Order: sequence, then structure tokens, then C-alpha cells
Amino acid sequence: MEQGLNLQSKRKKYIRELAEAENASKKAKALAEDLYALDLTVYSSDYCFESVIYNALAVSEIDSSIALHPEQINIISQIVNNDALIVSAPTSFGKTFCVFEYIAKYRPDNVVLIVPTLALVEEYYKKIIKKYRGSFEGYKVYTNISEDKEYDFTRRNIFVLTHDRVVQESILAKIEKIDFLVIDEVYKLETDRENDRVLVLNMAYYYLAQKAKKYVLLAPFIKEIQDCESLEKKPFFYRSDYSPVVNNVIPRRIIDSSDRFSECEELINNLEGHKTLIYFATVSGKYGMYKYISSVVANEPKIEHLPDEIEYFIQWASDEIHEEWCVITALKHGYLIHNGQIPVGTRIFQINQYGEQDGFNKMLCTSTLLEGVNTSAENIIIVQPARKNSKEGECFTSFDFYNLVGRTGRLNEHFVGNAYYIQGPNDAEFSFEDAVRSVRFEILDKTDDMDIQFKNISDNIDVSNFLERLGIDIDEYLDNIGTKVRFDTARKIFDRFEANKVALSDLLYNMTSNEQMGRYQLVKILMAISDGKDNKFEASIANKLLDRRRLKIKQVVDEIRTYFPSVEIDSLISTTIRIKNGYLEHQFYNRVGIIKYFCQKAGFEEKQVNVINEKIISAIEFLYFINVKNQKMLIDIGIYERDIEKIIKVIGDDFDDTTELKNRLVSNIDKLGAISYISSYVIQNLR
Repeated sequence: MEQGLNLQSKRKKYIRELAEAENASKKAKALAEDLYALDLTVYSSDYCFESVIYNALAVSEIDSSIALHPEQINIISQIVNNDALIVSAPTSFGKTFCVFEYIAKYRPDNVVLIVPTLALVEEYYKKIIKKYRGSFEGYKVYTNISEDKEYDFTRRNIFVLTHDRVVQESILAKIEKIDFLVIDEVYKLETDRENDRVLVLNMAYYYLAQKAKKYVLLAPFIKEIQDCESLEKKPFFYRSDYSPVVNNVIPRRIIDSSDRFSECEELINNLEGHKTLIYFATVSGKYGMYKYISSVVANEPKIEHLPDEIEYFIQWASDEIHEEWCVITALKHGYLIHNGQIPVGTRIFQINQYGEQDGFNKMLCTSTLLEGVNTSAENIIIVQPARKNSKEGECFTSFDFYNLVGRTGRLNEHFVGNAYYIQGPNDAEFSFEDAVRSVRFEILDKTDDMDIQFKNISDNIDVSNFLERLGIDIDEYLDNIGTKVRFDTARKIFDRFEANKVALSDLLYNMTSNEQMGRYQLVKILMAISDGKDNKFEASIANKLLDRRRLKIKQVVDEIRTYFPSVEIDSLISTTIRIKNGYLEHQFYNRVGIIKYFCQKAGFEEKQVNVINEKIISAIEFLYFINVKNQKMLIDIGIYERDIEKIIKVIGDDFDDTTELKNRLVSNIDKLGAISYISSYVIQNLR
């Protein structure tokens, strides 16, 4: 590997020469033989005889304008020759491209692609059904799996799924056969006892890998997978340091943290005209994205003549979300936004605007950028490295930091990517050597959750005692709690349930006696049991969002604002969007299901339990199309939920897969009538 690092250092030297040359093409011609010798074949092009021959033989199956670089060919060869493979390579390597190239060339019948976020589902889906659609003809493409649908595994299928959509036993049973499995961002398999999703991802990997004839795990900066020989199908580990771009880290030291925003503003002004990402550790907080928008961006000059697409979007968002939404403020001043709270269609709109050559050059973003979303940025400004989530004060590791840095530079666009690190007096130093790390999958660890999942609890006193408290065995635990939450979380929920059991029982009884009684108190107590927080503000928002009339976010915000006038509008809007676009559908839905189960075990009357079903669970299922998978497909591709029923009336709800859905949407676009601008934009973008 030392030899590989030295080789990469030489590559960097030549790439910098190309970047600094007045005429990069002329410089590449002069250096062609050296570039070819260093495997920088994309730059040696047809400028020397050996490179001409190589590039002619290395033409991509999915894009004839591209020749694979030698390390990509090595990766594809490794996929062919190994039934289980882990690939570690830099962000700019083109790992995902190798996966698509393999599928197009070798045509495995049933492909399952597992990604950690819906943002990556969108990205994979768009490439398969639009960018490279000619190479994937003959495949049925699915972005979710329904328990009520039968899938034909005698023909070709591609499933693009998040891990939490496959881990349930009933869904796993639907996937009868896997010829090729890919799990992206696999470093997320590392044990994290605070994170329910890590448990889900590990179990998805465990069960799917058992079914797969061949599987590939993708990650950046991984040195080794500890104890991987213990896995049932031991993967071959392939690591490459090859990168066709150079990433610079440029510290911008400040002596006072309060100077972060002014330093950021100066940098943005200096980089005007260049594609730049501005990374914030959080959306809220003193140095969060929304604070920057309200205190800096809002005071900059507005764009006098916005593009028509931006104007139409602003009109829709002002009416549907809110005229004071920070995304609108940002757009009016020439900035785009990308974070996990933003609705799917809006994220697609923002990414596309950023990708346009003559589009906006500045995008404010959060850690969603770490999830593998591909952007073409010449620069990134890291405003603050600390990331606060479930652990107060948790900071980025060098791995996280260089994953961000790797988002800059792009083959054939930017030879060199620059990362400007605004480094406060107490901010960490990061080194690339520390970024390359060992990972240990949780399924190889001895934890309470692994003991439960593998039914190995005979020596686990904590688990055995908790099952005894519930009066159940391990099979019943797995059937009713399973991987919805971690064991420690389940215990905490049960403890809070026990503390609130009498109050919850009385409330449910009163609601059975009075049908006119509102839902707010029930939402409030269920949130307290679920999350351990007695939060009137968030409970009020959640209650409004559970209205089956699908209220506009603007209506919810304006109504809640009258009850909580002291809450800043940015916080009110962002909290509403967060609760709507993530919390209710996932965390709250799963945990209320567990609370309902605890009610049944505690002997609550059936009519009391039915109140939870009718007022909460079925409302969430209705609003988020949880049991109506074809409507869910529309949500996944970015259609706004208030347009779903209008669209279904025109195209029907009997489409088989997302390719057929796309064809129906595109062919019927003129018949869809008064749908929102964002849904219309998403459909137009499918063409």
C-alpha cells in the first residue's frame, strides 16, 4: 500500500500541473506518456499511441463517451472473480459507476441495491431510469417492496431500497432470489449503540448477504474490516487510493468562534463564480445554516431577475410551505439549500439547479452531503466541524472530515478541489492518515441487540430480565419489537410507559366515551413515552400534521404561530418540516406501535387500544401511504403528496414498477391538470 500511496503522490503532481496550466489540453499532450504510465488515462486521452489503444478497449458499457480508468477495470474484475467483496476507494473514484457498469455488462437477473438514505435512492433511480436507461432495458425497477405484491424473480429486477425497507421478515421473504447485492456507505455498519438505524442496516446486510449469490460493499477510507473472516461468506477486501482529482485542505484560522460567519462570507465573495458548497454542522443553533441565512444571506442584495424555474418554485413554496421559509430567502439571494429536512421534490429541484452549468453556484448543506450524494463542486467551505446529534458535543472524526473534503473536485470538470476549513481556537486538527480507519460490523460484536437478533440470550441477564418483566419469550419480542428500536431504547420506552400507564389508560378511556374529544393530549403523552420529552410545542405541530385533510405546511405554521408567538419563524418552519418529513413516518410510527403492544400486554381494553390505532397509527399510514406502495412510489420520486390522488386518477394505480410509472407520468403529463409546480417539475425532469 505504501507503493500505492507513492504512486498517488506522483499522480497528484501531474494533476496539479494540468490544473495550473494556461491550456490544460496542450499540457496533457506534452505529458501524455507520463499520464498514461500513471493510469491517468482520462487525461492522456488519445494524445499518445498506448493511450489511444487503451481507451478504445476500455469504453464504458453504459456511456460510450467514457473510458474506464484502470482501477475501475480492476474493481469490475474483482466483482466478477469474488462472490463477496468490500471495495474501499476515494469519493471521486467512481465506485457506483463500477456497479452500474457491472450490471449493464454482466446482466445479473435480480439486483438489490441498498443505500442509507432516500437521497441516494433518488440518485440511483434517476441514473437507472434516465441517464443510463438504454443499458438497463429489460429490468423492472422498484424503490420499495409491498407485502401484498408478487414479484417475478424469473425475469430481471432491480430493487433500489433503504435498509429499513427490507429488514422486516415479511419483506425479506418477498425477495426470493438475489444474484447481485450492493450495500453503499458500508462504514455505517460499525457498532453505534445510540443509533437504531445501524442495527437495522446490520440485520439487512446479514439476511440479504445470506440470499445473495454475489455481494459488494462500498466505502471510502477503510483500512480493514476487523474479524471479517468470522462472516458466513467472508468478503475479499480491495482497497485503492487511486483518485483522478486532487483535494486541497486550506485552513482559515480564526481566533474567535464568533468570526465564523464573517470569515465564511468573505470566502464566498472570493469564490464568486465557482461551484461552492458551504457546509454547516447543523440546520439550527448559533452557527447553524438557518442562522447564517437570517443573519448574513438575508442582508445581501437580492437577485434582480431570477430564472423562471426559480420564480415558479418560489410561488409554489410560498403558498405551500411558507413565504418566510429560509429556502425561499436563500433562493432570492442566489443560494441553494440541501439538507435532510427538505421534501424530496425540493431536494431534486435544488440539486438540479446546482448541477446546471449556468445555474446557481452556491449551495448551503449539512451532513446529508456525507451520504454519498454526488455534486460537482470545485470548493467546499466547512463552517464548523462539530456535529451535535444524540451525543452532545460529538465532533467529526478525520474520516468524516475527509469524506466532506472528497466532495470537491470532479473528473472532467475540476482537476483540483479545495476545502476551506474555518478553524476556531477549539476546533480539532484533522489528518488524512487518521481518516483511513478500521471498521468492525455490529453483527460481529457481542451486544444485547445481537444477542436478541441471534436468539443467544441464555447468558444475557439484562435481556432475560426484561423479557420476564414483559412476560414474553424472545420470539414474541422479535415479532413485536424486532429491529424497530434498540434493546436499550425499548427498555426506556417501557419504563416511561409504566410511569404514564394510568394516565394513558384514563385518557384512552375518556376518548372512547367522548368521540368529539381531540387528539392533542394523546399525541402529547405518546410523544412523552416515546421520546422522554414533554414538549407542548412539538406535540401541537404533530397533532396538526396528523389531520387527514393533509394541511399545507403554511397552514400548520400559521396556526401554531398564534399559540407560540415567541418561537422564531425559522425554528417553527424547520421543526414542522422535520416532524412531517421524518419523525412522524419513522420514529413516532414505530414507537407508537411498540407502545400499543405494551398496552395490550398490560391488559388495556380493546376499545382503548383501538383509539391509538384510529387516531394515530392509521392516520400516519393514510398520510404517508405506508400500506399503499404504488402511491409510495410517487412520493419516492419526488411527487408532492397533495398531488398523489389527482395523479392516480389519471394514470391509475396498477403500474408494476417505477419504469412503468415513469412512462405513464411522462405520457400523461398534459392530462394531469392542476398539480403543483414541484410535481410538474419532477415529472418533466423524468423525460
